[in-house]
Amino acid sequence: MNRTIAIWRLLALVKVFSIASGKHWGVPGGRHGFHRRFLDPLSKSTSLRRIPRGGASENDDERYSRQLYTLGARAHGMVRSATVYVDGPSESGLLYECVKNLALSGVGKIVIVTSDKKEESTYHSPELDDLGRTYITGARAELELSDDDSIGSNEIIVEFLRRLNPALEVDTVARDSLKSLKEDSNGILLCVDRPYDTQVELNELSREHSLAFVAVETAGVYGRTFCDFGERFEIHDIDGETPVVVPLDRIERSEDDEEHFQVRCVSGEKHDVSKGDRIQFQLENGQILDGACSVVKVHTPELVTVKIESIKSSVEEFVSALNAKGRSFTRLKQIEEISFIPLKKAMADSAKVANLFTPCDFDKSFDESRRHAVFSSFQALNQFVKSTRRLPTIDDWEQFCSSCETAWNVGSLKFDTEWKAHCMRFVKTCAAKFVPLQAIFGAVASQECLKAASGLYNPIRQFIIYDCDEVLPSSLSSINPTFSNSGLEYIFGEGVTKAFESQRIFVVGAGAIGCEILKNLSAMNAGTGASGSITVTDMDTIERSNLSRQLLFRDADIGKFKSKAAVEAIARLNPAVKMECYTSKVGAEDDSNPFDDRFWSKKVNIVLNALDNVEARLFMDSQCVANKKALIDAGTLGSKGNVQVVVPNQSESYGSSADPPEPAIPVCTLKNFPYQISHTIQWGRDLFDGLFVRRPKQANKYAESLLGTDLADFGRRLQRELGEEAAVDAAKELTQDLVVPADIQAIRKESIAWAIELANELFHDAIQKLLAQHPVDSLDEDGEPFWSGARKTPKALLFSDEKNLESHGNQVNSNFVDFVRFGARLRIEALLAHPVAPEDSLVTVEEAEAALRQHARRLDAPGPSNDTSTQVQMSEILEPLASFSGLERSQNIAEFEKDDDANGHIAFITAASNLRAICYGIPPVEAMETRRVAGKIVPAMITTTAFVSSLSCVELLKAVQGLPLQKYRNAFINLALPFFAFTAPLPAEEFPGFRGKKYTLWDRITIKESKKTASRGGLTVRKFLKRLKKKVCEEPEEVNVATISFGQFMIYANFLNEEDDEFMGKNLWDVVQQAVESGTEFDDMFSRDSKEEETEEKASLTSSNILDITVVVEDLETGDEVELPPIRVIRSKKCPRTR
Repeated sequence: MNRTIAIWRLLALVKVFSIASGKHWGVPGGRHGFHRRFLDPLSKSTSLRRIPRGGASENDDERYSRQLYTLGARAHGMVRSATVYVDGPSESGLLYECVKNLALSGVGKIVIVTSDKKEESTYHSPELDDLGRTYITGARAELELSDDDSIGSNEIIVEFLRRLNPALEVDTVARDSLKSLKEDSNGILLCVDRPYDTQVELNELSREHSLAFVAVETAGVYGRTFCDFGERFEIHDIDGETPVVVPLDRIERSEDDEEHFQVRCVSGEKHDVSKGDRIQFQLENGQILDGACSVVKVHTPELVTVKIESIKSSVEEFVSALNAKGRSFTRLKQIEEISFIPLKKAMADSAKVANLFTPCDFDKSFDESRRHAVFSSFQALNQFVKSTRRLPTIDDWEQFCSSCETAWNVGSLKFDTEWKAHCMRFVKTCAAKFVPLQAIFGAVASQECLKAASGLYNPIRQFIIYDCDEVLPSSLSSINPTFSNSGLEYIFGEGVTKAFESQRIFVVGAGAIGCEILKNLSAMNAGTGASGSITVTDMDTIERSNLSRQLLFRDADIGKFKSKAAVEAIARLNPAVKMECYTSKVGAEDDSNPFDDRFWSKKVNIVLNALDNVEARLFMDSQCVANKKALIDAGTLGSKGNVQVVVPNQSESYGSSADPPEPAIPVCTLKNFPYQISHTIQWGRDLFDGLFVRRPKQANKYAESLLGTDLADFGRRLQRELGEEAAVDAAKELTQDLVVPADIQAIRKESIAWAIELANELFHDAIQKLLAQHPVDSLDEDGEPFWSGARKTPKALLFSDEKNLESHGNQVNSNFVDFVRFGARLRIEALLAHPVAPEDSLVTVEEAEAALRQHARRLDAPGPSNDTSTQVQMSEILEPLASFSGLERSQNIAEFEKDDDANGHIAFITAASNLRAICYGIPPVEAMETRRVAGKIVPAMITTTAFVSSLSCVELLKAVQGLPLQKYRNAFINLALPFFAFTAPLPAEEFPGFRGKKYTLWDRITIKESKKTASRGGLTVRKFLKRLKKKVCEEPEEVNVATISFGQFMIYANFLNEEDDEFMGKNLWDVVQQAVESGTEFDDMFSRDSKEEETEEKASLTSSNILDITVVVEDLETGDEVELPPIRVIRSKKCPRTR
């Protein structure tokens, strides 16, 4: 995500809400009972018009890889086999949003339910549904249809879905035929933008046929969703969080109660259990210890009290086994069964049963008057349309108001002034559809369908209502819906709409969030005004794994730049949008960077971040602060998401609060004392880099210098550059890597032998050496057992050629075989350094097993002694290089690619990690988990992406209107719980300035170089100081400039430079340039780092007309020193460039 701090805030709010509501949000849960399998109940229906699949039908794991890490294999499999029936207006943008999300999520089948009821058509106005019109325009363009081509709106939906996901099955069925389903049919029925009476009818139908039911609708800036998953619904996993594998220190009997036992974590580790949870224990061989314990008390993050339950042995034997062989414990996910009531009964109870509503905004959800007003307005809308066959306008206020009082049984609640105010806003906007809100509810409804399909996450119980009426203009009288050309204009009026269309918007990133933002902007007509435009940049190209979340891309786009493909897609959705696209990195500092001072001053009003890393976010934040531009940042992490709004001159910035740093694994833990699988995976990843990246680079680097060089001199060079111990290791590696057989088959044989020897060294010899240094019964310097706590006693491993091994032995052998297979293959590919035929590099299981059995005895033999001097060792080691005649080609450097199973990268890391894990009694894992950790994969899914992207667009409209800070909303959401928290941005912090003045991060002092000054050689240091003093104080002689800094470089200090006339007469830009050059030259004397940053710093300085510097001044009256607000110096265009 986006921001770790957002997740911490969200979790804190979840805990507060749990206490306030009496709900235990940490309870594990699972899947419902009646959807045991998702069949195709309509496959035998004669009334079904079947439309064939658009493409491949195989299980495309690469496409859904990021979602797979969010849902897990079981839930993802259920989703892939699910059938969703969608009933709604065929021109509804909300319907398109829902089916788009479901298709990208990989549901097995979508059935579009058609209806010819004319009275339902009046409940939706296509003319005021901007999103629906945009989707249809884009679909027709993609299908290459002309205006003369008559194709039904349902046909367009079907073809749209087929192109969005070629593996998706799409069907259509008439609603009357839907009623003839067999009673044992299973699936989900999604009702979109239908009147309440239709919702009740479809809900009753779903109950008859064991279908889960979801209803969703929006009206203006208001929306609601209802869920009914039947009388018995099982949740397998209520939050989707992977239970923490907690390293176990010890378990001992409680002093307070002899039936209870205290379980203590390894020092520094924290558990994730709560009172009432059940935990299970893992032994050193990875096996689960029979029996479980229930948590009766949580003392600290490291200590809990448990009650031992359902064990086969005695309690004493159980505890003894744990203290002797226990490695860890884990929280067990528990299945929770819940019950839903039908829509009709829920509606009757909703006025008096508050827990039928899922809170979604702490400011609004607990406002009873607002909730009842919005709810009664939806019911009044149904009644009004039913009686008049049209949508209401503000002219129908009296009739609508009367309906609000009678449409919903609110008991003794009073229809007061506040209630009427909410209803007034509702009726004024309800005829139109608001694009961001449609996308928000499309995400919510789609996620509920996925919950119904999989039993993963906590469903809505049973209503959720949400509005963003704070985005509306303060005076609704400025709105004249009669002459509206769009839904946006109907809701906001002509003035706001034209201002929005004329904004110059910079979208940074065209990935998942960027695609959704661009789609929303195109539907809202952004960039269509006279001065309006949308600029998008993304340096990444499209991969297959992007296709499950990024709706603007198709299979044919794989390999294209995201930004370019996105612009092409937006041109189909709304040809009127003016767009510019770049493939540049926003933080690149060189002359070719398009995002220069002119870009920021002329081409940007507002920035929408759609980034995936903190570094780029911080850079964009600094640029927005420096140029006083509004910034809206969005990020996701699986089902969680957040949006932060940065309002110029009002709010804090993104960088105002620091994220907690990601915990780093200590080197000693990685090297010798791992106790979690993440430690061994990181070790395996480092091993991969060392063997197949660092070593080929090293071989290429020294290959040429070896030619014609005395080996003794070369050895001494290695010692000078690397140190004695590292030089010996490098010499061994170079001998192995440069003395290569000429014959391919000989290389294969040598590589297999090399991989076997390496396995022996890593998983046997190294472990034996460690145990020789620290025997099993040894004590540490404090007199405590050395092998205790986080230090788990390792065991050396060898491949066994025995037959009929137990499961543990088979597991060890299997990983040895994989290590040799893929290690040898990667080495062959590195040494050959040219395209290799599969038969030359691939090593079969049988080939690896045979080689390992042949070497089995050798593996147990002791290695040669190294008790000789370093110089003697070097001479002996380097001797084979005496005949080295150079490399034909540079050796191949492996570029780690986590998503390509064919390259063997993840397979090698998995085998290496698992063997090391087995050495230390850590349960090994499958390649999927290795890929997640080693590839640092961020789980993602389309529903969360669509939600936060839409919130960004809501905040964008607020920024366009220049609303006060309290109207904006930072958002923290979790669709799994579901949980939504909205808070106003914090105001910018004030800092003390000169003589009691206050300033914020938005304040700065600007000094512009005049044309006259530029013509005379430019702004000198002396002139700059004089002008600065006048800006700071009315009495310039009472202030003294103490220091001036440019970034990390000091460019002026009064005690050094004040009396130096030559220095004071220099051009300010020249002084800065010299400071940068001299500073980097000094650093080069003590650093072996790349000079890339220095080059970028210089290029940035010479190409920019803006200089941002930091100044500290001294008050000569009091002697106080204070730092001024940032100083911006603007160079005249007439000024000649510095060197």
